[in-house]
Amino acid sequence: MSIGGLLRRLADWRIVALCGVLTVAFLAFFTGTERGAPDGTPGVIELELAFSEERFNHIVHDWTKAGTLGMQRRNLWFDLLFPFAYATFLCGLLGLLAMRSSDPPRAGLVVLLMLPLVAGALDWIENGLLIWLLQSMDGQRQLLVTTASVVASAKWILLLVSLVAVFCLFLRRVIQAVRRQEQGFEG
Repeated sequence: MSIGGLLRRLADWRIVALCGVLTVAFLAFFTGTERGAPDGTPGVIELELAFSEERFNHIVHDWTKAGTLGMQRRNLWFDLLFPFAYATFLCGLLGLLAMRSSDPPRAGLVVLLMLPLVAGALDWIENGLLIWLLQSMDGQRQLLVTTASVVASAKWILLLVSLVAVFCLFLRRVIQAVRRQEQGFEG
């Protein structure tokens, strides 16, 4: 199957709807567990973007003190499933908004549609590194902490670009619909 064929399959409204529901469910789960932590306790995003071993260790210490380290470790394992849902949802949604007819998608569109999938792959790498770092609390880990944070930063950038693209494509669709409606009134 070609990349264009795969992207077309992901742009099926049923897949987009299912993955959208899964994405919202994951977000609700993670938000709920974060809210269950004592006020002032760092969240997992702060760990993702720690960049230094010292900051990473400080966050782990805060989680241990707050009694949430076990929950955060468990959530990182659940977070291995989340990228599948959000990456498929965003890729499919972009495809629904951008693809036309049965023509193969242009190279620029293929790149745009791949951004959420690459973000999901980066999320798996980041989660794997964080799980590994939390399992082994001793030794020099600066390179792994920095790598996890750089990978997380790249993931967040790709997700932001994907969300901006969804907004722009949706806005373009709305403008096109309004223009068609205006032309219908004139005719």
